[in-house]
Amino acid sequence: AMRYLILTLCALLLSGCAGLLPTSDLVSTQKSADQAYAAGQYEQAANGYSRLAQAMPTDAGVRYQMANSLARLGDVNAAISAYREALVRDPQHARAWHNLLQVQLREALRTASEMQRNLNRQQPHAEQALHNAEQLLRLTAQPDPDPVKEP
Repeated sequence: AMRYLILTLCALLLSGCAGLLPTSDLVSTQKSADQAYAAGQYEQAANGYSRLAQAMPTDAGVRYQMANSLARLGDVNAAISAYREALVRDPQHARAWHNLLQVQLREALRTASEMQRNLNRQQPHAEQALHNAEQLLRLTAQPDPDPVKEP
């Protein structure tokens, strides 16, 4: 409820901006995106949050929600970019920091595992790279059942 009030106020303040969705469209788009996310329709949710992000250039929250949707879709690079965009707008957004770290850590762990499977120890610099991979994997041995927090 508070999110919709904020969306309405932002829309009213920005109503003179070219290309802005009307207030009712912002609220409708937010509701649709939230419902799509809750239903596991992450591509539809990401598209809705993207439209909101274009209409509200200073809003960190919709970028965070878009990043969560992109992360659920497995679009890691786009998710990282969206989390960073949220953090540019709100450097105190703790959930965005958390999820950004989780997505990047998951990618680092994937890289470390791939390196262990594929890199020949006889290659130049392989020992140091493999040592770093082994340290990372050892540090993160505990499982994280659901790394991405909900919006």
